[in-house]
Amino acid sequence: MLDDDLIKQVKEANDIVAVVGKYVNLRPNGGTYKGLCPFHDDHRPSFDVDPRRQRYKCWSCEKVGDVISFVQEHERISFREALELLARQAGISLEKLGAPPQSQGRALMLETVRWAAEQFQQCLLENPVAQPARVYLGERRLLGETVRRFGLGFAPLAGDWLVERAQADGVALPVLEEVGLLAKRHEGNGLYCRFRDRVMFPIRDVTGRTVGFGGRILPASPLAERAPKYYNSAETPLFNKSEQLYGLDVAARAGIKAGYLAVVEGYTDVLMAHQAGVANVVATMGTALNARHVQRLLRCGVSRVVLVFDADAGGDTGVDRALDIFASQEVDLSIAALPDGMDPCDLLVARGAEPFREALANAIDALEFKLQRTTAAHGSAGIEGKRRAADAVLAIIALAPEMTGLAGAMKRQLMVTRVAQRLMLPEEMVWGRLEELREKRRRAEDRRDRTASPGVKKAAPAAAHERELLEVLLADATLVPSAFAEVKVEEIEHLGLRQILGGLYALHLEGEPPTLDLLRARLDNPDLAQWALKSQAVGNDHPDRAGWLKRVVDEFRRKRLRPVKQELHNQLHAVSDHARAVELLRQLQNHTAS
Repeated sequence: MLDDDLIKQVKEANDIVAVVGKYVNLRPNGGTYKGLCPFHDDHRPSFDVDPRRQRYKCWSCEKVGDVISFVQEHERISFREALELLARQAGISLEKLGAPPQSQGRALMLETVRWAAEQFQQCLLENPVAQPARVYLGERRLLGETVRRFGLGFAPLAGDWLVERAQADGVALPVLEEVGLLAKRHEGNGLYCRFRDRVMFPIRDVTGRTVGFGGRILPASPLAERAPKYYNSAETPLFNKSEQLYGLDVAARAGIKAGYLAVVEGYTDVLMAHQAGVANVVATMGTALNARHVQRLLRCGVSRVVLVFDADAGGDTGVDRALDIFASQEVDLSIAALPDGMDPCDLLVARGAEPFREALANAIDALEFKLQRTTAAHGSAGIEGKRRAADAVLAIIALAPEMTGLAGAMKRQLMVTRVAQRLMLPEEMVWGRLEELREKRRRAEDRRDRTASPGVKKAAPAAAHERELLEVLLADATLVPSAFAEVKVEEIEHLGLRQILGGLYALHLEGEPPTLDLLRARLDNPDLAQWALKSQAVGNDHPDRAGWLKRVVDEFRRKRLRPVKQELHNQLHAVSDHARAVELLRQLQNHTAS
């Protein structure tokens, strides 16, 4: 069972500014630190971290919490897993937390993936079986320093190589399976390594922890004809290819210095760029750039993103996706096109860093890039060509989620003005066509919503006295015994609040401190835990919590008496016997006085 004092020890050992600063670019702002909120689509810094209170708050999405809830929310893990992760970082023994030795929490998964990365790299650097991989990397002109810096490795052809290493080192095979490195054989007999005869590229989060792998099959491998050239880790609790960016841990600082981060398509593109001295470069995991990628880049402290397209500039689909992001996010998203027939790695090897830097410097924003493409395809074909060109651009802007506030209105105005000027159309006409396309989108969304969730009702809000009871108890655990003597759990009508109060009472009955920290370890509902954190913050600001509890308890008493008083009123109006009427009136007065 978790100990309240030990939870406090873990929190005290992990300064919230230092922990949050690994994920979010924070800047001093008076007595607090400010950055872009990692929990919603934040366009301007609305996320405050208070080192004095060791708390954070987003003034936009209203998320609040402490260092444990931040890690829990950001990493999408349980309270206990977040606690274990922070304990490991602080050097606090997990045995003190009562963690079972084979606990398959996130902390153990991270440790297992780190171990695997070391095995793959040691194999590449020292094992004779990796000689073809070393030759391949040499042919790609990658230097030993680059290979070591990015932790490249090699997974041998033998399917049981990693299994044998794990058994020798006492690493749990089920955990290796959970993180996507091992899989069950089709015959059902044992496990085998999912990465075979591949150069291994460790994929790290922004703090530098390995969370997954990408593997490139060797060209001469006997598996090359029937296996994909590149193969990423499967989706795991650690790794999501739609969110991860390769090289971000080493590119973030250079991006802040340069004012932007460039996004390429391949691992070797990133490696060669960094090797050539262009360090503000990252790559997606074989997926198109999306809004989640952009938000992750912006949280590193840059305001501009340059998307690098190979040769044909990625095709119309890639351009359209880039314009969608440009229109819906508060980001300067530009597109850099490279010389025909060359990807970044080829360009850097053949011509050095300057042509690549020049391409990045000459990048143009996504709207201008799309306009140039559409006018080249349709603009010279007369009136109908211009109409098609306008619709090709406006249809994407209309489908993009609308930015809110004055910043969103300003960006839409600037986009419409540019489209009108480039196609020599009145602005009013462009606005009218954009609104037509938007209305068409809204009608389609309404139809989809009605079809998807007919008759869904939202839960009713909690009564004020129920909400206030939890606010005061979450702020002051010493008041829980007093509340336990006065208010039954069954009196709480709101189901979520009833669960919270029941949890506090259960801790009290078990002889444990009924604190929010211990309660969060038992709550399996993240929304309830977040509500509890917000309510505790409200309660902390109240100057007289004992008096507040007394007033709340009085309201519960009055609520209990209301049906009794109503029944006495009803009997009094119906009774004909004078003596009985006097008795009823006396009872009614007594209840009113109480």
